[in-house]
Amino acid sequence: MNPFGLRSKLALQAYSLLWVLLSPAMLVYLFYRSLRQPAYRKHCLERFALSLPGFKHAQGDLIWVHAVSLGETRAASTILGAIAQRYPGHRLLLTHGTPTGRQAGADLLTTLGYAKERSLQLYLPYDNCWAMNRFFDRYRPKIGVMMETEVWPSLISQASRHHTVLVLVSARLSEKSLRKAMRAKILIAPALLGFNEILCQTQHDLARIKQVAPDSTCTVCGNLKFDVELVESLLNRGRAWRERASGLPGDSGVSNLARGWIVASSTREGEESLLMEQWLRLAGEVRRKFVLVLVPRHPQRFGDVAEALEHHCKGLWIRRSDPVFPTLDPTLEIVLGDSLGEMPAWYALADVVVMGGSLINTGSQNLIEACAAGKPVILGPSIYNFEQAATQAIAEGAAFQCESSEILRHALEVAQDRKRCLSMGELGKRFVARHQGATKRVMARLETLLNP
Repeated sequence: MNPFGLRSKLALQAYSLLWVLLSPAMLVYLFYRSLRQPAYRKHCLERFALSLPGFKHAQGDLIWVHAVSLGETRAASTILGAIAQRYPGHRLLLTHGTPTGRQAGADLLTTLGYAKERSLQLYLPYDNCWAMNRFFDRYRPKIGVMMETEVWPSLISQASRHHTVLVLVSARLSEKSLRKAMRAKILIAPALLGFNEILCQTQHDLARIKQVAPDSTCTVCGNLKFDVELVESLLNRGRAWRERASGLPGDSGVSNLARGWIVASSTREGEESLLMEQWLRLAGEVRRKFVLVLVPRHPQRFGDVAEALEHHCKGLWIRRSDPVFPTLDPTLEIVLGDSLGEMPAWYALADVVVMGGSLINTGSQNLIEACAAGKPVILGPSIYNFEQAATQAIAEGAAFQCESSEILRHALEVAQDRKRCLSMGELGKRFVARHQGATKRVMARLETLLNP
């Protein structure tokens, strides 16, 4: 049964029409994004459901997984691996919203050994009824698995019309997002009711979703990000960087013995300049003992951060992509992490991790991987995107929270206390281990829906 009543259907039609009217603006937006990230020019017609590729010769029921960006794709990796093992005869459709998510998905499908004729990737069309009707007519998935926060009213309405089972997995809803959802309740409430099941990360997420849609079918299954295993080859890469930078035997480069590493992970716009300012205010003898690494969250910002480093820190910085890295001249103090897919390597290199997104009001990026790597995490005041995980990590001694203006001072204090570093790192590993198991619980629910 379609959960959209008369008022909601009228609102849905207006919402869908708005998406159609905004189509020229969306094309302009894609072109603008492509100026810095050319991959946005590719597959544009998929976003408007004007070109939807098909499976070649493959038959069988279709499982559809939507992971909009890089973080969601990483989180979906455990589910995709379990689906590959348990449903080898099913076809898989993996959709995304960003080029980084799509590339990560392609790498993941290769790693998991999905046959090309049985798997397909594309961008999910924009959320108007016409495009979504074409999407569901084309693929007719038996089940759709949406990751984390993907609640699209037209999509959910068309899924109901086409008898596709929909599940929202690792669902989360922050207080900030709750306020937005309540303002659009006429669309969001029936959309949430359109999911056959909503598998929440935490009890707090469940309670917030119930505020929007009291009759929605919700269960707490945990956060899939706790189950994601760090790639061992990348961890070894980071350890090798550290050995070479330390001037261990066999290294022909300049020795940087005893220098520590502060890694600012997945930084957002405004955070790099804040960290540069704090770094340059440090005494010279302190800076000579450490290297600061800045790893921007979005690859299209690598150039902007490089320009800022050249302006404020000329002669003191180097790129990860520079051939001399990781062997650093003693005068070099800052490294720009300008590569994709190497975050576990940076964690293996680090003494302390400063978590990006928490220094400004963007809610923090994922601290779970840093904890899993056994590294102390320093958080700024903004943690709403990972509120429960961050709060628990702080309570269990795996992370430390402070004001943004004090972030590097506290990071250096922890880094210089070797005993505290090791203790926080071990507590981080235990924290992650205690919260694992979401994949098993989610797959149990998906199997029930796939085999009623």
